[in-house]
Amino acid sequence: MNLSSSPLSASLRSLAAASTLAVLTSLVAAHAQALPPPPAPLPGPVPAAGMAPPAVQTPPATYEAALTAQAPVTEGRVSRLLINPYGEVDGLLVGERTVVKFPPHLSQTLQGVVKPGQSVRVFGQAEGAGTIKADAIVNLATGQTVIDRPPAFDANPPLPPHLRAAQLRQLSVRGKIAMVLTGPRGEANGVILDDGSIARFAPDSVRMSLEPGAPFAANGLGTRNSMGTAIEAIDVGASADSVQPLYSRVR
Repeated sequence: MNLSSSPLSASLRSLAAASTLAVLTSLVAAHAQALPPPPAPLPGPVPAAGMAPPAVQTPPATYEAALTAQAPVTEGRVSRLLINPYGEVDGLLVGERTVVKFPPHLSQTLQGVVKPGQSVRVFGQAEGAGTIKADAIVNLATGQTVIDRPPAFDANPPLPPHLRAAQLRQLSVRGKIAMVLTGPRGEANGVILDDGSIARFAPDSVRMSLEPGAPFAANGLGTRNSMGTAIEAIDVGASADSVQPLYSRVR
């Protein structure tokens, strides 16, 4: 009799397979139960007795908020708006001795936010004694803020430099120096006279003494408008009769 094909043999094989599966299942379950649970997360630092937990720092919602969240560099009353030789407002005189620089492409925006006689709060970086490069200016009376931003895209590009220069007039200024204007490294690059006129020049190109109260005269190219007179100096001296050219060749 062939037992390998008998019903009894088949039943024995099925019983053996079932027993093996049951044993394997029991082993897997036992192994799973033997594994330890994952460790609990470590607790955070406990505040000292009487101390509140640290506050969660919420980032400023806007670029303006981020700028004005810093400590201001100065506050004060605007004595006057400062213009460049093209007649564009490129800064403020706060009080009597603090020059606040601002980009001239924002001239119209700045004029719409700040007027002489109003008080402002200035955020930015000090460039030296009495000079600040502003990132934001806040009118304390109205709450309006003007922020240094890149020029907006415009379908009409600005005039080339040589065409802008063609709009300038030949002008002269003279008086006593009220304040010396400086660049980022403290180099002299202009003066404000006692009548409010402004003469700009290349950094350290003027060899004469530039001290408040000293006489000063200059001829150059610039603009005269309702906010005053500003020129790019070509000839400079202590008086109109003693001016000397700053450049070796002027056409």
